[in-house]
Amino acid sequence: MPWRSKKSPKVSLKVVIPACLAALTGCVTLENGGSDLPSFFSPVANAKIYQLGGTSFEVVPEIGAESAAYWCAASDFARRGLGAGWSDRIFVSNGQANSVVTGRIDAVTFTLEPIEREQPKPLLRLGFTLKRGDSQTVSAANGFCQDLLPVLFF
Repeated sequence: MPWRSKKSPKVSLKVVIPACLAALTGCVTLENGGSDLPSFFSPVANAKIYQLGGTSFEVVPEIGAESAAYWCAASDFARRGLGAGWSDRIFVSNGQANSVVTGRIDAVTFTLEPIEREQPKPLLRLGFTLKRGDSQTVSAANGFCQDLLPVLFF
């Protein structure tokens, strides 16, 4: 006697494999079913993104990631997850701190809504910081993704 009923549904690998690959490559927005399940994953920045409500979201890359990873993941989610245009601005609403969703260190909260700067804009900018009110266009933030791609030597 077989161990399973003849009426049990058979799952085709032609359906399962493409769905898994799409989810792993960041082409699919995942539903946030629990606190540890991200709303989105940015494979280039290796970061999880949690939507907090409206146009606010939290970027949680691997611990010790450079600021380029935060901006790259923020642009990826703003574009794919929120449908922002290339010229729309992304604002830092909360600089590097513990995650409000998972409690992990080094999370940054972004929004598409304008935020007042924490400090006046400096005359000379020596890099891109992650302080409250800092902003980039989606296009400029997406440029940081190029800094994260591996260099292949043959």
